[in-house]
Amino acid sequence: MARFHFQVRTQSHVAFTEAADLPGLEEARTEAARRVRVLLTEHAQQIWADKDWQMDVTDDRGLILFTINVSAYVAPAAQGSERPSGL
Repeated sequence: MARFHFQVRTQSHVAFTEAADLPGLEEARTEAARRVRVLLTEHAQQIWADKDWQMDVTDDRGLILFTINVSAYVAPAAQGSERPSGL
């Protein structure tokens, strides 16, 4: 078993860090995806506030093993801009 650290951060701060003991990299990738799914589901409003964030997965030495990036983008059509007539 190896210890993996899951860290969520934005451009301005680190939101949280949690650790898990897992058999290997494949399980750590699966766990990172699961954790991102939970964050997207349970903290949907925060995603739109921060817009860009990422989950880094590191080893016990602090070396980044992989990253999942999440970006939220509001298109002009949803920002209240009016459509040209005839469209």
